[in-house]
Formats: sequence, C-alpha cells, structure tokens
Amino acid sequence: MDCRELKQQARKDIKQALRGLTQEQMADESARIGARVLDMRAYTKAATLGIYLHCAKLREVDTTSVLQDVLRQGKRCYVPVVEDKNSNMKFLHLDDMACLRTVPPFDILEPAGTYNDGTLRQDALEAGVCFDVLLVPGLGFDTSGRRLGRGGGYYDKMIASLQRLAAAAGREPPLLVALAYSAQVVGAVPVDEHDQIVDVLVTAAEAYGCTERGRAALQQ
Repeated sequence: MDCRELKQQARKDIKQALRGLTQEQMADESARIGARVLDMRAYTKAATLGIYLHCAKLREVDTTSVLQDVLRQGKRCYVPVVEDKNSNMKFLHLDDMACLRTVPPFDILEPAGTYNDGTLRQDALEAGVCFDVLLVPGLGFDTSGRRLGRGGGYYDKMIASLQRLAAAAGREPPLLVALAYSAQVVGAVPVDEHDQIVDVLVTAAEAYGCTERGRAALQQ
C-alpha cells in the first residue's frame, strides 16, 4: 500500500478503537492528560499559547481544564477557527469562555468574531503573535512524534505558517504538544513530507519527548 492507503487504514483502525472508549474512560484520561500539561515547565513558563477546543463528537481529548487555567493565570490564549474547505484556519484571541458558541455540524466550539465591545477579535497571524506552546489535536500518534490528522491538512498548514512567523521574528517556533487517548497511540504512523512532527506527546500514562527540543522541555 502507498502512504495514502496506509493513512486511510490507520484512520479506520484508530476510529474503531476510539469508539470503544466509554465516556468515563475519556473523562478520566482527559483529566490526567490535562494535569500533566499543567505540570509541564514549558506550560508554566509560556505566556502565549494556541489551544484547540475539543470536539466531543470527534472524541478529542478535552482541553477545558487547560483553557480555564490559562485564562485564570492571565496567559494570552488563541483558539482555532476554520475558515474554508481549503485547509485554511485562523487562531483568534480567547478572553472569556463565555464568548464560545457551538458551530454545526460537529458542534465544535468557536469564539464570536468580535469582542463584547464590538471590535474585531484579534487574529494571531495577522497581528504577528508568536506562540510559546501550541496544543494540537489529531487522530493518531506514535511516540516518535508522527501525527495522523483527519485528512484536511489544516494543522500542518497552520503550523508551517506559525513557524515562518516565528522565524521572521527571530523567535523559536511554538513547542508542539499533542494530546492523545491511549487508543490513539499506535506503533508507527504513516507520514509524508507535508506532515508535521510534534515535540511532545502527552497521554494519561506518560509525556513523551518526541524531538530533541521536546525531550529538553520535559527535563526542565
């Protein structure tokens, strides 16, 4: 099989494994994963973060506890909003959980496009905001940091844009931290040249340093 076929089979297998998780299992693993993230030195040092808003229908790891902690501590937080079907999305500033609304068909949470005073909500790329840490979702991962998305290419494209932004600003790119249920971790994820490698993979059982930078971040 070629890489595309291998990815299709891997997606099918992982989706089946995810369907086997109970709500209680997902809640328990999400709580333990969230606690591991909050305990990471890279997280405590971070001033600006990009964080995905989990989709329950897609059985993604719940990021609510991390988002609440970020806002409580006064860190600057940006969350993704899909723009179109051409792999384009943006990260908008999140100042309050109350501004989030549910968007069909997957009931994904997104912030309103404006703040309470009517001004446009800040777009991280347009404003040249560099993230210290980016929490990324995915369908499958391996402990080498290879990530299997859902086929849209949104995160691979956004990560490349954030890396270019950081390079232009003379900054390190965001530390890429993936969150995964145990059912999402496989022996080897098929990848091609466009797929981004994550630095850290956080599961309920362990946080894995997948790159030299990721390993250094976990040892601090």
